[in-house]
Amino acid sequence: MATKNQYFLKDKKAQPYKIHENGKNPNGFALPPYYIPISPAPIWCYTRQLSQDQIIYSMSYHVEEVRYFVFNYRNDIEVYDPLFYNGKWYEVTRVDYPEDYKRETFVYVKYRDKAPDNDLIKPYGWTPDD
Repeated sequence: MATKNQYFLKDKKAQPYKIHENGKNPNGFALPPYYIPISPAPIWCYTRQLSQDQIIYSMSYHVEEVRYFVFNYRNDIEVYDPLFYNGKWYEVTRVDYPEDYKRETFVYVKYRDKAPDNDLIKPYGWTPDD
């Protein structure tokens, strides 16, 4: 967590996504979900790997957080949302708004087990009707 009055230089870009259900096949089994970005372009952010103390703390809650991102205030990033940064896929484990101010959003993530198939990643604004 940040210390008071600390400034985070947002010099990196990350792309958060939302997962949308894809329906069912003729046998009734769920199809893999679509991944749709929450913004038309990657979002500027500050990011850093967690310290060993922070990793141990998160593991005490049975969560394997590895990194956090600081975005300008956003209310559309939620737990379990996928996030793509620097060629790796992450999953949001928690979202924090320091002191309940609408200044910055801290997003903590863990590694995703598997990257989505490229044909399931859709462009911003895509709908199943397209």
